[in-house]
Amino acid sequence: MNSLVHSPERSPRSASAVRTSSPSPNGSHSDLSAITDHARPPIILGICAMDIKARSKAMREILTRLVERSNGTIEVKVFGDKVILDEDVESWPRCDVLISFFSTDFPLDKAISYVKLRNPLCINDLPPQALLWDRRLVGAVLDHLKVPTPRRLEVSRDGGPKVDEELRTFMKNKIGIKLGGFQVTPEVTMSEDGNAIIIDGQTMEKPFVEKPVSGEDHNVYIYFRGGGGRRLFRKVGNKSSELDPQLSFPRTDGSYIYEKFVDVDNSEDIKVYTVGEYTHAETRKSPFVDGVVRRNTEGKEIRFITHLSEEEKGWASRISDGFGQMVCGFDMLRCDNGRTSQVIDVNGWSFVKGNDTYYDKAAEILAALCLRVAASPERPLPAAEATVEEPTWLLKANVTVFRHADRTPKQKLKFNFPIGETWTQPFVTLLNGEREEIILRERNQLNRIATAVEEAKGLGADGEDLAKLTQLNNALFSKIDLPGTKAQLKPVYSKKQAGQVRKLTKLTLVFKWGGEFTHSARYQSRDLGENMKKDISIMNKDILKNVKIYTSSERRVVASAEIFAAALFDNSTSAQSSSAFSANSGAPSSRSSIDGVPTAGSHISGRRENSIPAQRPPKLIVRKDLLDDSNAAKDLMDDVKKRLKILLRPGEPEKRPELTWPKSMKKEPVEVVKEVIELLCQFRDIMRHNWETMDVDRIQERWCCGDEPWLFRERWEKLFEDFCDVKQEKFDPSRVSELYDTIKYCALHHRTFLFSIFSEHGNGVEQPVGQDRRLHELYSRAKALFDLVAPQEYGIEPEEKEEIGVLTSLPLLRNVVSDLERARNNEECSFTLYFTKESHIHTLVNLVLLSGVPIANRRIPELDYCAHITFELYERNHGRGKSDKEYSIKLSLSEGAHSSNVLDSALDARHSLNVQPRRKLTQHLPYSLVIERLSKHFGRVSDDDDTGPDTPYETIDALQAPVASSTLADDP
Repeated sequence: MNSLVHSPERSPRSASAVRTSSPSPNGSHSDLSAITDHARPPIILGICAMDIKARSKAMREILTRLVERSNGTIEVKVFGDKVILDEDVESWPRCDVLISFFSTDFPLDKAISYVKLRNPLCINDLPPQALLWDRRLVGAVLDHLKVPTPRRLEVSRDGGPKVDEELRTFMKNKIGIKLGGFQVTPEVTMSEDGNAIIIDGQTMEKPFVEKPVSGEDHNVYIYFRGGGGRRLFRKVGNKSSELDPQLSFPRTDGSYIYEKFVDVDNSEDIKVYTVGEYTHAETRKSPFVDGVVRRNTEGKEIRFITHLSEEEKGWASRISDGFGQMVCGFDMLRCDNGRTSQVIDVNGWSFVKGNDTYYDKAAEILAALCLRVAASPERPLPAAEATVEEPTWLLKANVTVFRHADRTPKQKLKFNFPIGETWTQPFVTLLNGEREEIILRERNQLNRIATAVEEAKGLGADGEDLAKLTQLNNALFSKIDLPGTKAQLKPVYSKKQAGQVRKLTKLTLVFKWGGEFTHSARYQSRDLGENMKKDISIMNKDILKNVKIYTSSERRVVASAEIFAAALFDNSTSAQSSSAFSANSGAPSSRSSIDGVPTAGSHISGRRENSIPAQRPPKLIVRKDLLDDSNAAKDLMDDVKKRLKILLRPGEPEKRPELTWPKSMKKEPVEVVKEVIELLCQFRDIMRHNWETMDVDRIQERWCCGDEPWLFRERWEKLFEDFCDVKQEKFDPSRVSELYDTIKYCALHHRTFLFSIFSEHGNGVEQPVGQDRRLHELYSRAKALFDLVAPQEYGIEPEEKEEIGVLTSLPLLRNVVSDLERARNNEECSFTLYFTKESHIHTLVNLVLLSGVPIANRRIPELDYCAHITFELYERNHGRGKSDKEYSIKLSLSEGAHSSNVLDSALDARHSLNVQPRRKLTQHLPYSLVIERLSKHFGRVSDDDDTGPDTPYETIDALQAPVASSTLADDP
């Protein structure tokens, strides 16, 4: 084991020195057990990377496997953003082995100073990571390593790449390359016909690729022979490039590399990943093809595993060794039917996404490396040398508010009964003297409405009133057996006056169906629970010992909470993962994500008992007062909806620049509404024609979510009526949400039928790009209108947003603040979860944004199913009593189970989109500042409004999960 250490001196050590001791991809569990020494202190594996990377799904999957496999001999410490950015390196946690890599905002020089100070063994060398910032340096190293690359010419207008003396010496000693040196700006001209670039007399014919020298600049251009080109950029939604017929002359505003364009096999790039000697490769559609990114249910780009030749594996080894990056990724092109390959970029630290076999291999190799290093008698343990552990930041509490998981579209009919008319008396009788809203859900209750309809007809209802009653009766007859069918009776009484009896002045009946929990929601809730469990386990598993879960009384919300809770406390997932790991087989992958959640610092200990002790999930606490619908803001929201129509008037976007309207949509909203109406009119004609000429029952073999073709048609006919059969000046903007919701639902659950019934050819096949993309056009326009209208339904002006937020979600915000205060004042850690609906998430987020808390990212995304806002409390204990503790709070937000274009997302039988990672809403902020700012709203409504019921809250046993399990047969 002498090769484990570079020299007897305390110089930074690299995993490249121990590459030969990594196990083969087929190493077994016993391989690691044989070198596990429980007599020695556990080895500390430090994770020094930005939060969005350190707590990504891939990292989380690998770390949980690694700790389980090490049988208590490896502890993981995640440094976290607050430590990395705000603390001196002397205060950073000590570790024996270090995983550290650059990403946006990461202080690489600071991390290098830490390595010099503490001398951990580095999985990836830190100094060479600076090479990746300049494509010229990457090319020079690849040339030195004799790795083939496309022919290139360089235009350096900045004097050449900047290489500090330390990095120059490091690379000279490592691989014998001499980097740096001043470069004179070359002479650059174009050929007379414009089809070639000439650089200091060297000619490169079009097509060629123009790359900025900065590795962080993804604005790469391809110039075509004869004029025109394609602009490549970092993926935005489902686009990665766009054609530009005017792109003919290279840029002259900076330094660039010009590469010969390679005509690749199958129009595919190859992404290669290394972990030591282990390599994994995937193909993806090259961005130059059409710029459309195909995504899977996790929102990741669709890729296919490919095998590398022995020669390509040799290049992978050389790149990993030469750049000093044991865990590394690079891009490669193949042409000539696989006979020729060339490397075009090196990316540094990269993980495969969503591949359990890769997670198993990577964790096994990294665990074996840590354990073999720990077993070396010559190996000093820097972490063990510390006599006093530096105080560091630890996650103390997590408070998260969730929107429920996927549901079927909600539909309703609304009837206002004129009080005083004789024929309305049967409906008044249904109230049974109640002063508040009542809900009729059972079949016998709904039958009483049908009886009231017949009685009203007999009491003289006629004309338009009779037509409405007939419509209500027909809806009752067809929907009474559908899940989720209910009727709400909402009375309005006169205001209280001394000496007078309050009179019924208005009665509204709302008949609703749909809005039910889907089979997709079951997967989303379960995977969200599993992934949050893994995330919390990495940060501080003591949090899972004190969990409280609150839910509204609505069935879809209760079901989401039930399944989440069962997954959060289910140890079978961990056991399956460990078992699968031992057998070197892929376990079923978790399909949702809490990636990128912010953190200040964390510590996970791999104990002898690797899993969290088995616990029963806590009972769910039903809090109608916090999480159910409230009518308190109804009048104000109704007023806002009336005023929303002005948003669709010409010129309005310019008057309200803060409103969301995509720059790519070069038309005003009123024009887009007109286009939506035109498209819907076309689709109505197509659907009706196909319904007459096709056997609609044979289009789609199986239907999920209780749907049938006639329900599909009814849903769309209602949309056609709302959009196509009204004058545009009377168009109701609130209908935009129904259209957008329906398109997404049908695209996920009934895509075959959707494309068939709206195809003039009736074949149900998604048309190739350039042909019939009208459904995509409808979706993109509906999405743009939704993003414009939906957020404003909870207030247009800031004052309105705050007032509606206070009336809707102030009690919830009060509870969140109380939870944080309680966690700060108590010794034990805590995990508090609230499950509610869309209105409460929107209004709670508005209250946070308007509180004065410094917001790092004010661009609030669409808050889709399973969207959630998280408040994390961190504590640093200096060890001198309760008064000597520091506290910090960080907020983050997930847009939920969302895809930028569901029509282009690949689906499996789950029909489920995955929950997107949380993104930081704030930086780490002082505890007192956050509590003070959030509490500013509390004076708006008196505490008496939040007294709650006198009786104990209703509770539900999460283990029974009746709603969740009842839909198992719904899987297609």
